[in-house]
Amino acid sequence: MLRVHCPECKKSFFWTDDMPAQGKCSNADCEWNYDIHAALKQNVDRQNAAAEKDVLLCPFCGEKITSRVTICRHCSNVVLGTKVFKKRYFFMAVCIVLTALSLVYKYMVK
Repeated sequence: MLRVHCPECKKSFFWTDDMPAQGKCSNADCEWNYDIHAALKQNVDRQNAAAEKDVLLCPFCGEKITSRVTICRHCSNVVLGTKVFKKRYFFMAVCIVLTALSLVYKYMVK
């Protein structure tokens, strides 16, 4: 099933597999002829353009990364959104936070 938008009457309809590949708009007053192959190509091109826009780059080295929170394969830095940290600094920060939380739990909660 593919949604086809008519440029003349501004209506849209769903094309199903049992409909012909080329035909008239579903609106009775409209004379526009659709071509499902052209509509499908236009839809794929639009999806590819949107996917290329969403490529994430490491703020430090500029190479492609898989997500906003990851370790870059190229420069081995920890990427947290737009921030970049060296692995050792990130590890030390996590250790300090966990130590602080354990001390708070030990002395405040009991």
